[in-house]
Amino acid sequence: MSEHETANQQSAAEQVSSMYEYGYRKTGYQPDELVTDAHGNPIAVTDAMLRAEDAAKQVTTTPHLCYYSPRIPGNTGSAIRLCAVTGTILHLVEPLGFNLKDTKLRRAGLDYHDMAHVVLHPNFDNVLETMPNSRVIAFTAHASKLYTEIEYRPTDILLFGPEPGDIPDPMDIMGGPHIAEQVRLPMRPSLRSLNLTNCASIAIYEAWRQLGFAGGQ
Repeated sequence: MSEHETANQQSAAEQVSSMYEYGYRKTGYQPDELVTDAHGNPIAVTDAMLRAEDAAKQVTTTPHLCYYSPRIPGNTGSAIRLCAVTGTILHLVEPLGFNLKDTKLRRAGLDYHDMAHVVLHPNFDNVLETMPNSRVIAFTAHASKLYTEIEYRPTDILLFGPEPGDIPDPMDIMGGPHIAEQVRLPMRPSLRSLNLTNCASIAIYEAWRQLGFAGGQ
């Protein structure tokens, strides 16, 4: 093989490598780790994201779901899948505790990334600025009202704080005048908490049930 042919092959290999940015179809990756569009073409998670201004204009059949500074990529990946099957818009507020290219995020989301509307916000003020007419309902263990005592609206924002960790819970985010309601999920007193996306799933499905499972089957 000539040097020219070898150089051409290397160039082609580099082009393929750049196309498959996250290592798609490379050795060691399983099919459930791929992020693809409806036609099976590889895409980046960020390719499927919605602008905050556009998300605010969407007509929805479930409330919006908002994760403030999520830290565990698998939880956010599962939330992407949850939002895809329920038609919910997922808002992620920075700082994130992971890279959006994280393998666990891709695996948990399976191939639903292009079917869900995901919005990335630089801070929580951006959520409030782009959706000024929405009620923010904070889910927190400190609340006295149960999540079933709320009559949900499609324009609501269901807000969940960070997973437990070294960073203190952002009480300035989970409380204050911008919060319309604080609610909690009932639990046995001896146990600490549910998984973040398990909590979000319970909340979204209760809201969707109240709204007649519009858009579902």
